[in-house]
Amino acid sequence: MIGRSITVAIALLLVLAACDTTGETTTTTTTSTTATTLDPEALAAAQYEADVELINQLWWDQSRAWVDGFDTGIQFWVDNNYPDMGCTFDDYMASRYPDGPVDGLQIERIPNPLTIELDDGWIIPGGRLEGEEARGRVYVMAVRTVRSAPSVPIEPAETVNLHVTILDGRAHFFFGCPTSRSAG
Repeated sequence: MIGRSITVAIALLLVLAACDTTGETTTTTTTSTTATTLDPEALAAAQYEADVELINQLWWDQSRAWVDGFDTGIQFWVDNNYPDMGCTFDDYMASRYPDGPVDGLQIERIPNPLTIELDDGWIIPGGRLEGEEARGRVYVMAVRTVRSAPSVPIEPAETVNLHVTILDGRAHFFFGCPTSRSAG
């Protein structure tokens, strides 16, 4: 259709130029605009899929960090926790491991993908930010946690609902530190 319109426009220009008695050339420009409407449901579905990918990568990377060692696991928490939480390496050591590093500790967290859903308006339940609404696109999901270390008895796996937020294109969890009443 556009090709036909251009052909007609060129033919019209040639006819007008041939009929012009002043010898001047007249140029006509035709533009065409096409309006497109974005489907809000399709956009929401694409955003959800992208967020789920970030969430799954966060949990996978957390498990891999613990494979690399105790300090790497703790540092991963520091680097990927909700930024407003402000937890440091020393905070985690004091609140979770006051007796020092646990040799060979492995922490694996596996989200159930069927349970990942938006939880807009989620209020942080405890710790330094108790009562504040979390920023970003907040999701809640069932996460199975398995902790093991050669030097301690095996703990039974537990499944709890945990929250993750997407801020500035990154996923962050909410792991409390010394003043937190809830543990991640």
